[in-house]
Amino acid sequence: MQPLQLEAIDGALAAAIPFIVFALALVSLVTRLLAHRRHVSQADEHGAEGITRYTPHEVISFVLVLTTFYYVLVDLHIGVSLAAFAITAFVADFFEFESRLVEARTDRSLEAPKAAIGATLCVVAYAGFIALVAVAGSFWSPVI
Repeated sequence: MQPLQLEAIDGALAAAIPFIVFALALVSLVTRLLAHRRHVSQADEHGAEGITRYTPHEVISFVLVLTTFYYVLVDLHIGVSLAAFAITAFVADFFEFESRLVEARTDRSLEAPKAAIGATLCVVAYAGFIALVAVAGSFWSPVI
């Protein structure tokens, strides 16, 4: 057992964490798309004063960060790597929301949140790889 691991983490929940992180990252991409569409419609209707944060996306992003922190307790290396990407996406969301406000104030078209999408795609790719290894490992290990 590694120093950061807890005995209560062993078991089915520890095996499900890669799949949970993968699913949350996919949901985060969908909510990010919905948030961007909402911001564009709010900017068209009310200008910069009408743009508000999209609560479902904020909640999903926060839960994704917390889940990757929990994954640090299960597997240190993978958890820290995923947490770094998730924190990057979380912080990029705040800065890109402010960018949308500036774009709306200067009457420019609102751009997509490219940095947060890129960081979330890194979470999706890495968590997807880990989940694939977890699924295919039981079938592949007898061959090797």
